[in-house]
Amino acid sequence: MFDRALGRVADVLNAIGSLVIGAVMVLMCADVLARNLANRPLDGVAELVATSIIVIVFLQLPATLRHGRMARADLFIDPFVARHPRAGQQLRALFSLAGLFASGVIAYATWPLLARAWVDAEFLGVQGVFTFPTWPMRAVVVLGATLAALQYLLLAWRDLRTSRWRA
Repeated sequence: MFDRALGRVADVLNAIGSLVIGAVMVLMCADVLARNLANRPLDGVAELVATSIIVIVFLQLPATLRHGRMARADLFIDPFVARHPRAGQQLRALFSLAGLFASGVIAYATWPLLARAWVDAEFLGVQGVFTFPTWPMRAVVVLGATLAALQYLLLAWRDLRTSRWRA
């Protein structure tokens, strides 16, 4: 039940991340056209693109983990799991616990930054030219890192549970 709900949320966030990628592409093309055709670049494009990259990563991270598309050392781990199924799954669980720790640290460290950005009305950009609030980006980082931590926990639990029944 929890696994399925987490999967749905991860997939929705992944789809939103894909929409953000599309929006960034349109924004960059519009900036290039405005710059080349009218000699008037769009204000704030560099800032929006830079922040969008962070947003895209954390929107798509939980689904990437869930669907087994996270970069890893397949050259080592897959043959190891094939030769030593029990130890290999325990090693994968250990890697997942390390991912849980890293994602948890990111969420924990970003939470105060999110609170400060909200309370202080923190903005990014050049005042008087183009600014936007930073709290939405920080909220996506906290959400994505938290969901990634939960996904890592599920992966570790699955590997440990399966390794108990392997010889």
